Amino acid sequence: MDTSEPAPRRAGMSLAIVGCGNMGSAILEGVLSSCRKAGHKSKFSHIVACVQSEGSSDRLRARFQSDSALVTVVRQQNVSAMRESDIILLACKPYMIDTVLGEDGVREALEGKFVISVVVGTPPAKLHAAMGVKEGHCFIVRAMLNIAAQYGESMTVIEATILPDNMEEITNWIFLQLGKTAPVTPELYDAGGVLAGPSGVFLSVAVDGILDAAVHQGIKRPEARKIMAQSLIGLGKMLEEGCTPDDLRERTSSPRGTTIEGLMALEEHRVRYAYTQAVIKATTRSKTIS
Repeated sequence: MDTSEPAPRRAGMSLAIVGCGNMGSAILEGVLSSCRKAGHKSKFSHIVACVQSEGSSDRLRARFQSDSALVTVVRQQNVSAMRESDIILLACKPYMIDTVLGEDGVREALEGKFVISVVVGTPPAKLHAAMGVKEGHCFIVRAMLNIAAQYGESMTVIEATILPDNMEEITNWIFLQLGKTAPVTPELYDAGGVLAGPSGVFLSVAVDGILDAAVHQGIKRPEARKIMAQSLIGLGKMLEEGCTPDDLRERTSSPRGTTIEGLMALEEHRVRYAYTQAVIKATTRSKTIS
């Protein structure tokens, strides 16, 4: 076990990322990018990245070596990190919540603290239950984003909840460093989380099929990927500006043309229905995973 304690608290706010795996690291990368640019005016003066395994701690230390003055990587020291930090960001896997929050000392460490959870399918009531406390023991807000956070291009949905102004402000600030944000009501949080989180991964299946077809037709995969990436950027911009999928199909489908031929093939194989079911099933899973 790594017995080193988190570094002493410094002036300014401190953040602990508990469960600094793929998503936690992406968030850390995005927040650090902003902190580097802000210098001494940075929102955070200290960030603790909490992991369980020695391999994970070694990888994080190597990845963020140049930021060692701001970032401390600790292993199996969740309680100490929570106790010494102003804000705790939970980014562990759903199945680990009971273990992480049920650890001796967590209840006391989180009393009155602000907790931001990006854990799938774990409403505040579940988090309080894992700690063995009543609701109101600490302030909790849920958010869901995607791995593009490390490039500042994520979409984050934030569950609407009543928070003190300073906590609402820092929540928005954190996720705006990672891309864009959208508030959602609690009853729509799971569906919104699927749209913000895995929907891009769902689309990657379609992209992979298109790339395979391009290679089959003679285009080298790196070149096909470059073309496809820009096409997706363009599509995203059009959707952002208010163009609907129906509008796009109507504007680009010429009689007996290539676009309508391809669209008919997609309809024949029920691709639209497959994506509908993917989102519905993922949303259902989000509601039951905890």
